[in-house]
Amino acid sequence: GRLDTGATTMALTAIAETVLRRVVTHEESLLAERLGRPAARAEDGGGRATPVVLAMGKFGGREINYRSDLDVVFLYDHDGAPVPIHPASRAAAPTTNAHFFAELAQRTLRACNAHSPQGRLYEVDSRLRPSGRSGAAAVSLAEFARWFAPDGPASVWERQALLKARPVMGTEAARARLGEIVAAAVWGRRWSAADMAEIHHNRLRMEQGASVANLKRGPGGVVDIEFLVQVLQLVHGGGQPSLRTTDTLEGLVMLHAAGILPEASFAFLGEAYRLLRRIEGRLQLLGAKARHDFPVSADDRRTLAGLMGYARADDLADEVGATTTRVRSEFDAVFASLAATLA
Repeated sequence: GRLDTGATTMALTAIAETVLRRVVTHEESLLAERLGRPAARAEDGGGRATPVVLAMGKFGGREINYRSDLDVVFLYDHDGAPVPIHPASRAAAPTTNAHFFAELAQRTLRACNAHSPQGRLYEVDSRLRPSGRSGAAAVSLAEFARWFAPDGPASVWERQALLKARPVMGTEAARARLGEIVAAAVWGRRWSAADMAEIHHNRLRMEQGASVANLKRGPGGVVDIEFLVQVLQLVHGGGQPSLRTTDTLEGLVMLHAAGILPEASFAFLGEAYRLLRRIEGRLQLLGAKARHDFPVSADDRRTLAGLMGYARADDLADEVGATTTRVRSEFDAVFASLAATLA
């Protein structure tokens, strides 16, 4: 309770970034001893080829909680081939940068996800990469740009996901190139009513398998607020660069400042987001098995209410019920308005 929601999640995210960069750097050093150090092709200027790690989801938004997983996309800046570190020694069989960085991605995933007597570092997930699980574990920036080109095969949900994309590892040149790719894929697109309908459908589909009490994916949960902010960013962000933020709370502030989100909605949604994320954090610290579900048992509700500073468990339950009901109403209103204006 000494820090607010935003400061807490930013601190947790900073720890995760530091750990992930350390793991990648360590695994890259070990792999280079065996396969050589990746180098760019001569036509690309030569020099070293380096890994690029793109944070996605709440990791990208600096919004991870105590038990959040880390959504990432592993990339690399140049195609080419590794050069042996010790030219006089007998090098491994020749390989490519594509193979090197795919192996680096797999080694990083294993290191982070491995269970040990002390637990594991983080659950790291790279399914948001192009082609998902069936795609290469790491792809070049050139291939990433082709996938997300205006006429590329990337789907609506993949382009929406780039709203949360943030490089946490990579050279300055690679980060600049990523910025160009994201700008073309997201802000250079003219978002249609059909796109909004698809995003709305995707959101409702996320409710399947989640209980009504799920404060993340259930009706009126955190995801409703995130999608509400994101669709308004998608529609208006092309002409208003101030809206281009990966942070949900900052997105609400910018949408309000731009006159897109009315005062009443802005004030309510900000408080609703903070409340739901605070409850989520307390549930995770309690080790609740259903870590996103509002407790059912009276004892668990009393414990949670005490941690949240409520004198009565029923008061917290009533506030949560009223909050999720109104969040879903705000969510429906935004999508109905966009359907009408984009038609």
